[in-house]
Amino acid sequence: MPLSSSNRMSKHYALVLVAAAATVVCGCGGGDLPTYPVSGKVVFEDGQPLTTGGVVLCDSVDTRSEGMGVNSRGKINEDGTYELFTFERGDGAVVGKHRVLVRAQRDADDYLKRGIIPRPVIDERFEAYETSGLELNVDEGENEFQIVVARPRRIIERPVRNE
Repeated sequence: MPLSSSNRMSKHYALVLVAAAATVVCGCGGGDLPTYPVSGKVVFEDGQPLTTGGVVLCDSVDTRSEGMGVNSRGKINEDGTYELFTFERGDGAVVGKHRVLVRAQRDADDYLKRGIIPRPVIDERFEAYETSGLELNVDEGENEFQIVVARPRRIIERPVRNE
């Protein structure tokens, strides 16, 4: 049975409405959420700066409850400082309580020159949200946080016995 002109128009409008609804529901990353500047410094327990890697904030409790996953991240500079961004460089993070992880780049020379897996720069527990124990509470306005990490635990090498 051929479609009448009014049926075709109804189907056309229905498709437009479905497409519009999908755009609103799916979104493109929540660019409507306000962000606030977040910066600081990553240091070891002795106050020495971590000079490599990055800081990542997991979506805040506030945005997670709304069904949006919004993470912030930033590179750690040679002096240990960092500045976070969410949607564009320097915009910071959304308000709320965030879990934090710190990743440090391992020295590739260990692998390239010595043929071994590069040793960790920080204790590996800081490289996962579940084990880092780090949280930041971002408020409206300027936010500055010092993040303290630990050096990796020493692995005691035992001599191999030749029997």
